[in-house]
Amino acid sequence: EAGAGASGISINKQGTLALVANRNDGTVSIFTISGKTVTPAGKVDTGNPKSGPNHAAISPDGKFALLTRFGDHMTTVLSIDGSKVEMTKRNIFAGLQPDAIEITSDGAWAVMANIGMGQGDADTISLIDLKLTPPRVVDTATTGQSPEHLTISRDGKWIAVSVQNG
Repeated sequence: EAGAGASGISINKQGTLALVANRNDGTVSIFTISGKTVTPAGKVDTGNPKSGPNHAAISPDGKFALLTRFGDHMTTVLSIDGSKVEMTKRNIFAGLQPDAIEITSDGAWAVMANIGMGQGDADTISLIDLKLTPPRVVDTATTGQSPEHLTISRDGKWIAVSVQNG
């Protein structure tokens, strides 16, 4: 079992670690994977039960993840060392109610969907440059209302966004 309101799940490239964002209790569940066995390995607490963690995208090298926090409008960088996952002091502020997030296969960029406040006036996707120290938003584009999912092509040249249109 994960935490309350389990929403987004990511598995590292090696297939040995899974992170589950628990929207209703402000945590991320950590699971180790060995063959067909999945074992709970702890939780990361965001420090705010209303932060609304939605999705944690794990970097291709497995050393960090980006956790979108729907409830308090930020994205937190998590450090990963084996099965030890911790919050860092780096938060990225890109848009209102960040939701879906993906990282390119080369680990250079992340794209995040920001749902806005349900009025259709702040619905965006943000481009995060992961090569910068610290990583930060370098561009934002307006989308249709409620961009709830996105994906990046394997070559990193295209982004597809699904919008709910209210």
